[in-house]
Amino acid sequence: MIVSNKHKEDLVKVAKKLERKTQSFPKDENGEPTDTYLEYLSLMYDPDVAELVIPLPVFPETISIVRLAKKTGLDKNTLKKKLEIPAKRGFIIKLGKSYAQLMPLFVYDIPFILKVNYEDHKDEIKKFAYLSRKFYTEEGYYKTWQNSRKGVPRFRVLTVSEEIEPNREIIPIEEVYSIIDKWDDFAVIPCPCRKRAEIEGIRECKEKYPIHNCVLFGPYAKAVLEMGDPIIKSASKNEIVKITKEAAEVGLVHCTDNRAENCTILCACCECCCGMLKGLTRLDNPRAIAKANFISHIAEDDCIACGTCVERCKFGAIIVDDIAHVNPEKCVGCGLCAVTCSNNAIIMKRFEREEIPGAKITN
Repeated sequence: MIVSNKHKEDLVKVAKKLERKTQSFPKDENGEPTDTYLEYLSLMYDPDVAELVIPLPVFPETISIVRLAKKTGLDKNTLKKKLEIPAKRGFIIKLGKSYAQLMPLFVYDIPFILKVNYEDHKDEIKKFAYLSRKFYTEEGYYKTWQNSRKGVPRFRVLTVSEEIEPNREIIPIEEVYSIIDKWDDFAVIPCPCRKRAEIEGIRECKEKYPIHNCVLFGPYAKAVLEMGDPIIKSASKNEIVKITKEAAEVGLVHCTDNRAENCTILCACCECCCGMLKGLTRLDNPRAIAKANFISHIAEDDCIACGTCVERCKFGAIIVDDIAHVNPEKCVGCGLCAVTCSNNAIIMKRFEREEIPGAKITN
């Protein structure tokens, strides 16, 4: 709750530090942080903490506790004590002896990732869920999440790599496992989208999909692991491969940052809770998320028209008569239909349609 004009002014300063970061912050008609967003931030930062967040750099940049003490004029031990609870709840990043302000992704998701928030603060977490849904959906913040200012999707679908057509040249950045292979640090987290919907009591897929199968990489993984929350799990590369394969088998779509290098997250997305996939399935925004540069291809001689692929496809891209048929305009290239095809009649063929930002062009 915002308790004073000074508190609100400090929260505005905190929000505006995110101006040039990916996803930025929800804005009103004057380009100022919306009241809903400021109320949301006030749940993270009371007046004392809000003052201390202002001098923090935005993650992945950090500042040492010694330098922060000099900036704030507080004794180092006093400062550490003031930051202890917000750091434990994930509202401030702590890496060793250094600290940082949350980037927009964590501002939106961290309350629903850490068990301490939704188990020990049940009344408050409902407020987080309500306010985040309000500024994301009703106030149009989803548009910032789905597309950059240039209209380029921020997220992209990944094709399940084991189902890619053999004996064809594959660009490694488009495969799930090749992205995993670039990292050594992994954190398995609850899907914040499904958790948020569950807290609100509107999760449609509760009996269908597990929650604990989204993955953070590299510095993002280190940041959440240091929070020490029991729900956040470290995992080996092989364990992450197993988790992603199992997620695909149950029907979750793998998505990541829409850039060629330094992907930071691997989401296992459902069609009902994920704000990105809903842009394709419910909000009629065909550019909500970048499609994979592969497309499902039916081997006609092998197809037995069992209809499993129709049930698996979230995007209405497949119909079945004597055999299955794929609509290339609707297929996003996720490969879920191929994963469980009973007669191995579906392969993923190269189908160039998206330029991945940062990808090197070779002749």
